[in-house]
Amino acid sequence: MKGWKNFRSRARCLFAAIALAGALLPGHSSAQARREIRIGSSVIGFSSLMTYFARDYQFFEKENLDAKIIYAQTNVVLAALAAGNFDYTNLATSAVEATLRGMPLRLITVTNAEPLWGIVVRDNVTQIADLKGKKLGVSSFGGTSYSAALYVLKHFGLRPKEDVVILATGGTTERIAALKHGSVDAAIIPAPGDMKARQEGFAILLDAGSVYKLPNGGMSTTVAKIRENPDEVRRVVRALVQATKFFVEPRNKSEIMRYLGRVFKLDPASTEEFYQRFVPTLSPTGMVELDKIKLIVDGALDRGLITKPVGPESLVDFSFARGL
Repeated sequence: MKGWKNFRSRARCLFAAIALAGALLPGHSSAQARREIRIGSSVIGFSSLMTYFARDYQFFEKENLDAKIIYAQTNVVLAALAAGNFDYTNLATSAVEATLRGMPLRLITVTNAEPLWGIVVRDNVTQIADLKGKKLGVSSFGGTSYSAALYVLKHFGLRPKEDVVILATGGTTERIAALKHGSVDAAIIPAPGDMKARQEGFAILLDAGSVYKLPNGGMSTTVAKIRENPDEVRRVVRALVQATKFFVEPRNKSEIMRYLGRVFKLDPASTEEFYQRFVPTLSPTGMVELDKIKLIVDGALDRGLITKPVGPESLVDFSFARGL
C-alpha cells in the first residue's frame, strides 16, 4: 500500500505535464456532446493496439466518448489512475499486478488473450532444450517477459537460474544488440520487434504465447469508477469489444493490413506475417477464463511481488463484457 501511495503523490505532480503531452497525440477531434475519458498508455505496441484502433476508427465516438490517450511510464500511469487523474488504462497484466499490491483497480476487459513474444535465438540454439547452460535475455527482472521466461523454461523441463542464466537486457533494441554481440544466446522480444531481429539474421524459435497464455492487453479502471459510473464503463468496454470484433473479421483484412503496416512501419510481407500471428491472439468477447488471470497471480508469486495466492475473481470485473 505504501508504494502505490508514493506513486499517487508523484502522479499528482506530474499529471499536468502528462496531460499536455497527451493532448499532442494524434486522434480525432472531440465533440462537445461527447464525454471525455483519459486513458493512460505506456507504449504503442501489440498489447495496446486495440485502444488506438478503437480511437482511430471512431468506436469510442460511436459510444459518445472522446478518448484522450495519454502516454506515460507504467508506474506513473498506474499511480495517476489510482489517484483519479486517469479514467482508464490499457495496461492489463501490470494493472492486475498493481491490484495485487493494493491498488483499488479492476481489469474490465481483455483484448489480447495471450502475448505475442517471439523467443529469438542465435544459430547455436535450435530447440528450447539447447538453452541449457546458455543465456536468455528479458526486458527486466520485474517484467512480464521475465515471468514468461520462467514459465517457458519450466514447461520444457529446464530450471530457470540453474540451467539457464536469465539476464535483464532492456528494451527491444537492447535485446537485439545483446544477440548481435553474443551477450545472450536467446531473447524474448515482442512482435513485430522479433521479426526485425530475424531480418538481422536471427531465428524466431517459438511464440512464447503459444505456451504462456497470459492476458496481455485490455482495459483497467478503478473500483470507484465502476461503482460511480457503470454506464460509462459499459460504453468503454463495448467500444473495445466492437473494435476487436471488427479487427478479427476476415472481410476487413485489407483495411487492417493497411493499418498495421502504417502503425508499425512494416513492408507488405512483414505485415501479412504479423497479421497472421496477431489476429489469433485477440479476444473478440472481451474476456478470458479465470485460469489465465491466475497465471498473472502465479507470475507475481514467482517474482516475489506477493507472498500468498489471491483468487483471480477478485482482480477482474467482466460483467460489462458479458452479452456484448
